[in-house]
Amino acid sequence: MSYVVFDFETTGLSAQKNEIIQIGAIKFDENHQEIARFNQLVKPTRSYVSTTISNLTGISQRSLLDQPVITDVLPEFLTFIKNSLLVAHNAPFDVSFLYQAMIDCRIQNAEHFQVYDTLTQAKKWMKAKSYKLEDLKDYFECDVRSHDAINDCVVTALLYQHLQEIEHPKKAVSTDKNYSEQLSLFTAYQDEGIDDGLRRKLGLPMTKTLMYFHLTKEKVWERFEITQISITQIYSSGYSLCITLFNQEKINIHSDFLVQMQKKNFISEMQKEESKEK
Repeated sequence: MSYVVFDFETTGLSAQKNEIIQIGAIKFDENHQEIARFNQLVKPTRSYVSTTISNLTGISQRSLLDQPVITDVLPEFLTFIKNSLLVAHNAPFDVSFLYQAMIDCRIQNAEHFQVYDTLTQAKKWMKAKSYKLEDLKDYFECDVRSHDAINDCVVTALLYQHLQEIEHPKKAVSTDKNYSEQLSLFTAYQDEGIDDGLRRKLGLPMTKTLMYFHLTKEKVWERFEITQISITQIYSSGYSLCITLFNQEKINIHSDFLVQMQKKNFISEMQKEESKEK
Protein backbone atom coordinates (compact mmCIF):
# COMPACT_ATOMS: atom_id res chain seq x y z
CA MET A 1 0.00 0.00 0.00
CA SER A 2 1.36 3.43 -0.91
CA TYR A 3 1.50 6.15 1.70
CA VAL A 4 1.58 9.94 1.60
CA VAL A 5 3.43 11.96 4.21
CA PHE A 6 1.77 15.36 4.39
CA ASP A 7 2.00 18.61 6.34
CA PHE A 8 0.16 21.92 6.37
CA GLU A 9 1.40 25.38 7.28
CA THR A 10 -1.52 27.47 8.52
CA THR A 11 -2.42 30.98 9.67
CA GLY A 12 -3.08 29.69 13.20
CA LEU A 13 -4.08 26.75 15.35
CA SER A 14 -7.86 26.69 14.84
CA ALA A 15 -9.17 24.78 11.82
CA GLN A 16 -12.39 26.80 11.97
CA LYS A 17 -10.85 30.27 12.34
CA ASN A 18 -7.58 29.84 10.46
CA GLU A 19 -6.57 28.51 7.03
CA ILE A 20 -4.00 26.43 5.18
CA ILE A 21 -1.28 28.51 3.51
CA GLN A 22 1.02 25.70 2.34
CA ILE A 23 0.41 22.06 1.48
CA GLY A 24 3.39 19.75 1.37
CA ALA A 25 3.18 16.03 0.60
CA ILE A 26 5.47 13.20 -0.52
CA LYS A 27 4.11 9.92 -1.87
CA PHE A 28 5.97 6.63 -1.35
CA ASP A 29 5.37 3.09 -2.54
CA GLU A 30 5.23 0.06 -0.23
CA ASN A 31 9.03 -0.24 -0.43
CA HIS A 32 9.52 3.33 0.83
CA GLN A 33 10.60 4.56 -2.59
CA GLU A 34 9.54 8.13 -3.33
CA ILE A 35 6.97 8.38 -6.13
CA ALA A 36 5.96 12.03 -6.30
CA ARG A 37 5.79 15.34 -4.45
CA PHE A 38 3.08 17.94 -3.94
CA ASN A 39 4.12 21.41 -2.77
CA GLN A 40 1.77 24.38 -3.10
CA LEU A 41 1.32 27.73 -1.40
CA VAL A 42 -2.32 28.72 -0.82
CA LYS A 43 -3.83 32.19 -0.64
CA PRO A 44 -6.03 32.63 2.47
CA THR A 45 -9.45 34.24 1.98
CA ARG A 46 -10.75 34.81 5.51
CA SER A 47 -7.68 35.13 7.72
CA TYR A 48 -4.33 36.93 7.71
CA VAL A 49 -0.73 35.77 7.96
CA SER A 50 0.52 37.33 11.19
CA THR A 51 4.10 38.42 11.79
CA THR A 52 4.50 35.49 14.17
CA ILE A 53 3.42 32.96 11.52
CA SER A 54 5.51 34.69 8.86
CA ASN A 55 8.63 34.54 11.03
CA LEU A 56 7.95 30.89 11.84
CA THR A 57 7.23 29.66 8.31
CA GLY A 58 8.96 32.20 6.10
CA ILE A 59 5.62 32.78 4.36
CA SER A 60 4.29 36.35 4.23
CA GLN A 61 0.86 37.63 3.30
CA ARG A 62 2.38 39.39 0.32
CA SER A 63 4.01 36.20 -1.00
CA LEU A 64 0.56 34.58 -1.20
CA LEU A 65 -1.23 37.28 -3.20
CA ASP A 66 -0.76 35.53 -6.54
CA GLN A 67 -1.23 31.99 -5.25
CA PRO A 68 -4.38 29.88 -5.86
CA VAL A 69 -7.08 29.64 -3.19
CA ILE A 70 -7.95 26.40 -1.41
CA THR A 71 -10.97 25.68 -3.65
CA ASP A 72 -8.58 25.45 -6.61
CA VAL A 73 -5.91 23.43 -4.80
CA LEU A 74 -7.83 20.94 -2.65
CA PRO A 75 -9.32 18.75 -5.44
CA GLU A 76 -5.84 18.18 -6.88
CA PHE A 77 -4.48 17.32 -3.43
CA LEU A 78 -7.32 14.86 -2.76
CA THR A 79 -6.47 13.16 -6.05
CA PHE A 80 -2.80 13.04 -5.00
CA ILE A 81 -3.59 11.25 -1.70
CA LYS A 82 -6.32 8.98 -3.06
CA ASN A 83 -6.08 5.32 -1.97
CA SER A 84 -3.00 6.00 0.18
CA LEU A 85 -2.30 5.80 3.88
CA LEU A 86 -1.86 9.33 5.26
CA VAL A 87 1.12 9.94 7.53
CA ALA A 88 1.54 13.12 9.58
CA HIS A 89 3.25 14.34 12.75
CA ASN A 90 0.51 15.34 15.22
CA ALA A 91 -1.99 14.08 12.67
CA PRO A 92 -5.19 15.32 14.41
CA PHE A 93 -4.06 18.91 13.77
CA ASP A 94 -3.47 18.45 10.04
CA VAL A 95 -6.50 16.20 9.58
CA SER A 96 -8.76 18.77 11.26
CA PHE A 97 -7.61 21.39 8.72
CA LEU A 98 -8.07 18.90 5.86
CA TYR A 99 -11.56 18.07 7.04
CA GLN A 100 -12.49 21.74 7.49
CA ALA A 101 -11.13 22.58 4.03
CA MET A 102 -13.33 19.85 2.56
CA ILE A 103 -16.32 21.40 4.33
CA ASP A 104 -15.40 24.91 3.15
CA CYS A 105 -15.04 23.65 -0.42
CA ARG A 106 -18.30 21.67 -0.12
CA ILE A 107 -16.59 18.43 -1.10
CA GLN A 108 -18.82 15.51 -0.22
CA ASN A 109 -18.52 11.73 -0.32
CA ALA A 110 -14.74 11.76 -0.08
CA GLU A 111 -13.02 8.48 0.78
CA HIS A 112 -12.53 7.49 4.42
CA PHE A 113 -8.93 8.27 5.22
CA GLN A 114 -6.50 5.94 6.97
CA VAL A 115 -4.10 7.95 9.11
CA TYR A 116 -0.87 7.17 10.96
CA ASP A 117 0.26 9.70 13.57
CA THR A 118 4.07 9.66 13.93
CA LEU A 119 3.90 11.79 17.10
CA THR A 120 1.77 9.25 18.98
CA GLN A 121 3.82 6.31 17.73
CA ALA A 122 7.17 8.01 18.42
CA LYS A 123 6.13 8.52 22.06
CA LYS A 124 5.22 4.84 22.20
CA TRP A 125 8.32 3.36 20.56
CA MET A 126 11.12 5.92 21.08
CA LYS A 127 12.74 7.62 24.06
CA ALA A 128 13.48 11.29 23.43
CA LYS A 129 13.70 14.50 25.43
CA SER A 130 11.44 16.17 22.88
CA TYR A 131 9.11 14.76 20.26
CA LYS A 132 8.84 17.98 18.29
CA LEU A 133 9.66 17.42 14.64
CA GLU A 134 12.25 20.20 14.64
CA ASP A 135 14.11 18.38 17.45
CA LEU A 136 13.73 14.87 16.00
CA LYS A 137 15.32 15.94 12.71
CA ASP A 138 18.71 16.04 14.49
CA TYR A 139 18.30 12.33 15.28
CA PHE A 140 18.15 11.65 11.53
CA GLU A 141 20.90 14.17 10.74
CA CYS A 142 18.46 15.95 8.45
CA ASP A 143 19.60 19.53 7.91
CA VAL A 144 16.47 21.27 6.59
CA ARG A 145 14.60 24.36 7.75
CA SER A 146 11.66 23.49 9.98
CA HIS A 147 8.11 24.80 9.55
CA ASP A 148 8.27 24.47 5.79
CA ALA A 149 5.62 21.96 4.77
CA ILE A 150 7.69 19.96 2.29
CA ASN A 151 10.78 19.97 4.54
CA ASP A 152 8.71 18.74 7.47
CA CYS A 153 7.43 15.95 5.22
CA VAL A 154 11.01 14.83 4.58
CA VAL A 155 11.66 14.54 8.33
CA THR A 156 8.30 12.89 9.01
CA ALA A 157 8.98 10.32 6.29
CA LEU A 158 12.32 9.40 7.89
CA LEU A 159 10.58 9.12 11.26
CA TYR A 160 7.77 6.97 9.86
CA GLN A 161 10.19 4.61 8.13
CA HIS A 162 12.25 4.34 11.32
CA LEU A 163 9.12 3.54 13.34
CA GLN A 164 8.13 0.88 10.83
CA GLU A 165 11.49 -0.83 11.35
CA ILE A 166 10.92 -0.80 15.12
CA GLU A 167 7.29 -1.92 14.99
CA HIS A 168 7.74 -4.52 12.24
CA PRO A 169 11.38 -5.66 12.21
CA LYS A 170 10.72 -8.46 9.70
CA LYS A 171 8.46 -6.41 7.46
CA ALA A 172 8.99 -2.77 6.61
CA VAL A 173 5.31 -2.17 5.98
CA SER A 174 2.21 -3.65 7.59
CA THR A 175 -0.40 -5.48 5.54
CA ASP A 176 -3.48 -3.69 4.28
CA LYS A 177 -5.49 -5.69 6.83
CA ASN A 178 -3.44 -4.30 9.72
CA TYR A 179 -3.76 -0.75 8.36
CA SER A 180 -7.52 -0.99 8.07
CA GLU A 181 -7.85 -2.50 11.54
CA GLN A 182 -5.46 -0.21 13.39
CA LEU A 183 -5.14 3.06 11.53
CA SER A 184 -8.57 3.92 10.16
CA LEU A 185 -9.42 7.55 10.91
CA PHE A 186 -13.15 6.95 10.66
CA THR A 187 -13.58 3.96 12.93
CA ALA A 188 -16.53 1.60 12.87
CA TYR A 189 -19.54 3.27 14.41
CA GLN A 190 -23.11 2.67 15.44
CA ASP A 191 -25.84 5.28 15.22
CA GLU A 192 -26.66 6.91 18.53
CA GLY A 193 -29.82 8.68 19.65
CA ILE A 194 -29.64 12.46 19.96
CA ASP A 195 -30.01 12.75 23.73
CA ASP A 196 -29.35 15.75 25.96
CA GLY A 197 -25.90 14.50 26.94
CA LEU A 198 -24.76 14.28 23.33
CA ARG A 199 -26.22 17.72 22.56
CA ARG A 200 -24.29 19.26 25.47
CA LYS A 201 -21.06 17.54 24.45
CA LEU A 202 -21.31 18.83 20.88
CA GLY A 203 -22.70 22.27 21.78
CA LEU A 204 -25.98 21.70 19.94
CA PRO A 205 -29.36 23.28 20.85
CA MET A 206 -31.13 21.35 23.60
CA THR A 207 -34.72 21.39 22.30
CA LYS A 208 -34.56 22.38 18.64
CA THR A 209 -34.92 19.80 15.86
CA LEU A 210 -31.46 19.42 14.32
CA MET A 211 -31.14 20.19 10.61
CA TYR A 212 -28.58 19.60 7.86
CA PHE A 213 -28.41 21.96 4.88
CA HIS A 214 -27.13 20.88 1.48
CA LEU A 215 -26.34 23.24 -1.41
CA THR A 216 -27.57 21.75 -4.70
CA LYS A 217 -26.00 22.24 -8.10
CA GLU A 218 -28.75 24.80 -8.75
CA LYS A 219 -27.38 26.82 -5.79
CA VAL A 220 -30.47 26.10 -3.69
CA TRP A 221 -30.15 25.16 -0.02
CA GLU A 222 -32.03 21.94 0.76
CA ARG A 223 -33.00 21.19 4.36
CA PHE A 224 -32.94 17.71 5.97
CA GLU A 225 -33.86 16.64 9.48
CA ILE A 226 -31.13 14.76 11.38
CA THR A 227 -32.31 11.56 13.08
CA GLN A 228 -29.04 10.06 14.40
CA ILE A 229 -25.54 11.25 15.31
CA SER A 230 -22.40 9.24 16.05
CA ILE A 231 -18.93 10.51 16.99
CA THR A 232 -16.27 8.97 14.73
CA GLN A 233 -13.16 10.87 15.83
CA ILE A 234 -12.17 13.23 18.64
CA TYR A 235 -9.80 16.15 17.99
CA SER A 236 -8.55 18.99 20.19
CA SER A 237 -10.62 21.25 17.92
CA GLY A 238 -13.88 19.28 18.08
CA TYR A 239 -15.37 16.06 16.76
CA SER A 240 -15.79 14.29 13.44
CA LEU A 241 -19.38 13.09 13.18
CA CYS A 242 -21.43 10.77 11.04
CA ILE A 243 -25.01 12.03 10.90
CA THR A 244 -28.00 10.13 9.56
CA LEU A 245 -30.66 12.17 7.78
CA PHE A 246 -34.40 11.53 7.68
CA ASN A 247 -33.98 9.83 4.28
CA GLN A 248 -31.35 7.44 5.81
CA GLU A 249 -28.47 9.17 3.99
CA LYS A 250 -25.26 9.32 6.05
CA ILE A 251 -23.01 12.39 6.01
CA ASN A 252 -19.56 12.99 7.54
CA ILE A 253 -19.32 16.46 9.08
CA HIS A 254 -17.27 18.36 11.67
CA SER A 255 -19.13 19.18 14.90
CA ASP A 256 -18.40 22.93 14.69
CA PHE A 257 -19.94 23.13 11.22
CA LEU A 258 -23.01 21.20 12.41
CA VAL A 259 -23.42 23.74 15.23
CA GLN A 260 -23.23 26.57 12.70
CA MET A 261 -26.02 24.95 10.69
CA GLN A 262 -28.41 25.21 13.64
CA LYS A 263 -28.25 29.02 13.73
CA LYS A 264 -31.24 30.93 12.40
CA ASN A 265 -29.09 33.00 10.06
CA PHE A 266 -27.01 30.09 8.72
CA ILE A 267 -28.33 30.22 5.13
CA SER A 268 -28.16 34.01 4.93
CA GLU A 269 -24.58 33.98 6.19
CA MET A 270 -23.60 31.31 3.66
CA GLN A 271 -25.23 33.31 0.89
CA LYS A 272 -23.19 36.34 1.96
CA GLU A 273 -20.01 34.28 1.76
CA GLU A 274 -20.99 33.04 -1.71
CA SER A 275 -21.60 36.58 -2.93
CA LYS A 276 -18.17 37.63 -1.62
CA GLU A 277 -16.53 34.79 -3.56
CA LYS A 278 -18.23 35.99 -6.74
